[in-house]
Amino acid sequence: MPQFDSTIKHLAEGVKGFTAAAATKNIEGWEATLEKVDSPAAKTIVKDLEALKKHLHADKQDGEAIRKLMAKLGKETVAMAKKTEGKDAEKTQALGEALSHAAEHTEDAGKQAKA
Repeated sequence: MPQFDSTIKHLAEGVKGFTAAAATKNIEGWEATLEKVDSPAAKTIVKDLEALKKHLHADKQDGEAIRKLMAKLGKETVAMAKKTEGKDAEKTQALGEALSHAAEHTEDAGKQAKA
């Protein structure tokens, strides 16, 4: 799964710097990769990635819905990592943690903006 490092890098830089076009390209790469994995967890993640793309391209983006999807994807990815073997397990775990962190960071930024 070659997208690990790229995705983790983008998430670490902050989701605000990740344009919808760049995010979509990245998401489509993950969908193509995960569609080859025969597991219910991968299929759930693909459905959630599709929902995330729709939110990113909506006329009016719902930041809270996007944050919740990212948090859900983070949890799902970490859970999938625990069932993954080999070198991809560590990278999958790191990706899940990066998604969760990005969702938390986005939530914190929203709370600060409201304060």
